[in-house]
Amino acid sequence: MRSLTEGTARDFLWRTQNADGGWGYAVGHTSNVEATAAVVLALADAATAGIPFASVPPRSQSAEEQGADRAIAWLVAAQRPDGGWGLTADDPVSGWQTAWAVLALARPDASEATVRRGVAWLLAVPLMRLEKAEDVRWMKDILGIDPALRGWPWLPGQAGWVEPTALALLALAPWAERTDVRPRLDEGIHFLLDRHCQGGGWNVGNPVMFSRPLPPRAIPTAWALLALNRLMPEAVRAEDVATLRKEMHADGSTSALAWGLLALRSLGQDDRVAADRLAARQAADGGWDGSPYHTAIALRALR
Repeated sequence: MRSLTEGTARDFLWRTQNADGGWGYAVGHTSNVEATAAVVLALADAATAGIPFASVPPRSQSAEEQGADRAIAWLVAAQRPDGGWGLTADDPVSGWQTAWAVLALARPDASEATVRRGVAWLLAVPLMRLEKAEDVRWMKDILGIDPALRGWPWLPGQAGWVEPTALALLALAPWAERTDVRPRLDEGIHFLLDRHCQGGGWNVGNPVMFSRPLPPRAIPTAWALLALNRLMPEAVRAEDVATLRKEMHADGSTSALAWGLLALRSLGQDDRVAADRLAARQAADGGWDGSPYHTAIALRALR
């Protein structure tokens, strides 16, 4: 039954590929970098696992390869002159989607120069920082954070946030031994640890507001755990894993369940109830929520 679920999900993704080679957040929507990169990663995982197609008519291997080539070509063409990626191919501003593109393109069949420029953008992206002593004290008192630590922003010039920081760390991890990358990774890791919520987990940003603890959320916690386990596994705490399990079930959405499962499995753990809940959300057409993005992360989580 599991292979049937995964096979129909993969067929859903191939059927919903846009004519330009990319995917949108919903079927037929404009192709965007995050959804396309997520699908590329999911299909690559499925192909590696040897998962059979389940729907009719079957696709030939050449058709699958052509679809993958078109998706890679769309991502490469969507790169901006500064080396980053925006939300869509015509977005004039590079942002957090750059990490998604680097993750999807860091493979033998992609352009090495394209990935290298994306890595350079992630290392150089400017962000807002407070460095005056009185500003730092105020931020520590009000938000419970060290504003001098650099994470990654959603968009250039903004403050750092948990989710884009975790994504950037995952994208840059393969180059961790480079002397220009390691210090940036270390600071990003300390940024995540600094934003840790009281009792475990992460929310989107600061852990407190006016001395009151803010609650953790499932998806930021999952992404933070994926990044920490990849780069500093000794920093993963049992309380964070317990918080993830609680919050992913409380949320119950496709994204929360899928990202939660991906994080748990990276830690060598599982959650059969969450897997069953996620599988039960699959629609008759093979997808989740009518969304290529949700289908891609669900497919990866249910492998």
